[in-house]
This record gives sequence, structure tokens and C-alpha cells, in this order.
Amino acid sequence: MDKIKIPLFVDSHMHFVIDGRPVNEEGIISIRNALLEHGIFSVRDMGYKTGIGIYAKKISANDIRIKTAGYAIYRKGTYGVFLGRGISEINEVKGVVREIAEAGADFIKIVNSGIVCAKGSGLVTPGGFSLEIVKAICDEAKEIGLTIACHANGDEAIRNAIIAGASSIEHGYFISDEALYMMKETGTSWTPTIFALANFSKILSASEKRYIQEVIDKHMASINLASSIGVRLNVGTDSGSKGVRHGESFFEELRLFRRAGLSLDQILSAACMGTEEIEKGNYLIVNEDFIDTKIIEVYSNLFFSR
Repeated sequence: MDKIKIPLFVDSHMHFVIDGRPVNEEGIISIRNALLEHGIFSVRDMGYKTGIGIYAKKISANDIRIKTAGYAIYRKGTYGVFLGRGISEINEVKGVVREIAEAGADFIKIVNSGIVCAKGSGLVTPGGFSLEIVKAICDEAKEIGLTIACHANGDEAIRNAIIAGASSIEHGYFISDEALYMMKETGTSWTPTIFALANFSKILSASEKRYIQEVIDKHMASINLASSIGVRLNVGTDSGSKGVRHGESFFEELRLFRRAGLSLDQILSAACMGTEEIEKGNYLIVNEDFIDTKIIEVYSNLFFSR
């Protein structure tokens, strides 16, 4: 079978937790090893209430590139309490953004909605902010030179995040075609995290599973449209959430991108570091069927020899 050379992988949405539970230094090392074994040398950590991603970055700087949100910002009393810092008023924005930045975050993460509700009818659980507060968070982050990742499900929450100036939309369930064209115009990227929802559906009733599959099918159709019009896509797993394993879930996500109708080149564009890394000696040698076989050979000069 022919082999191809591709850049190292990037997981653009993960958490330094295991099955939703906090980890110690040993757990961080276990996560790091699982990532590296699967060719993932760069990650974006989307935060946890303990700020563990900041510590993970400190102890793993010689092994893996970590960009971390440290703590996510959520609306008090709604979804996101396990992710970080809660606020309820606009006058709290500056303080919490500055606090997270000073703690060592590389970007700001906003929780601007709840999660997909299995009860149907496009429902999303409570969460998120008014457009005014989302914009205030984005403006404050930009003022100190940080980009903004925005967890958003439901079209209004997504469009508000785009209007406010979010750099990326995380999850993005129930996104409209209009919002996708807005993302194209603004340069906002999208990390659709398909596998995490598919995995969650395993614990649901038969009728709920059918509904979630309908949601996923629509989501993948939107991914196909996004790719066709030039929205920048990112492969992110939401690994660390219950049942979503670091490393292994990356290939599950790649398979779902393929099911969405994306070409291998489109998938690799969303999944890998820039092609310029190959010239620097940072690359993977893979079989053409690597998405199914996961057989990879790692060549990297990014960090000291392992």
C-alpha cells in the first residue's frame, strides 16, 4: 500500500480531564502520551474549573504544543460551572478576562449556550450571554491581544458570537446556512466536534438516539457546505468528556469528516499543522487508509528527542 507524508496532527478542542473528572500530574502525562501515540503534537485545551491546562502546558512544554483557555467564562446559574469562571453582569467582564489572561491563558473561551438536548425540536439547554456581554468579552480579549473561542449551539447564539468577533465557533449545532456565510465573510473558523455527541447518544433511549442521529446528519451536511464555501474547519474531539478518549477519538472524528463528504485534502487541512512543518522535519508517514488503520510513523524535530 502506498504511503504519504503529512504534517503532525492538531486536536483543536480537548480538555485535560478524563471522563469528565479532574486529573493530577500522572493523568496529564497519560493524556500527553495518548496524544503523541496518535500523532497529535498540538492541542487547544478548552478549559476546566481547576485551570489544569495551564499546569499541563508548564510540565509538557518539551513534548507537545499546548494552547490553553485555562478557564472558560460562563453565565452563572447555567451550563458551564465545571469549565471555569461564572459571571452574570457586564461590569464583571474586564476583571474575569484579565484574571484568566494573567493566570497564563493563551486565548479566551466563552460558553455562549448550553448543549444539545435529546428531547428534540432543536432544543439547547440553558446557557450563554446577551450579545452585549459576548461583545464586551470579545472586545476585552482583543484589547489584550487574545483570540476568542466560543462554545455556541443554536443559531442565535452562533450568530451573536460571530457578530461579537469570536475567532472560532466550537460545536455549532443547529447552525444555519446564513451563519456559515457570515463565518466565511468574517474569517471565523468552526470546530464541529461530531463524535462527542455521537458517543453521548449511546446512553439514550431508542427514540432519543434517532433524534440525535438526525441532528448529526444535519450537522454533517452543514460541515460539507462550510467546506465547499471556504469556511476554515478544525478537527476537535472534545476528548476528556465522558467516554471520549484522547487520541483514539481523533480518528473517530476524521471518519465522521469523511462521512460528511470531505476529501482527504480537506480533512488534512482541518486536522494537521501547516504543510510548512514538513520542510522542518515535522511530519507523519501514513498509509493511504490511515483514517481506518491508524498506522502512523512519527518524525518530529519540534522538541528534544524522545
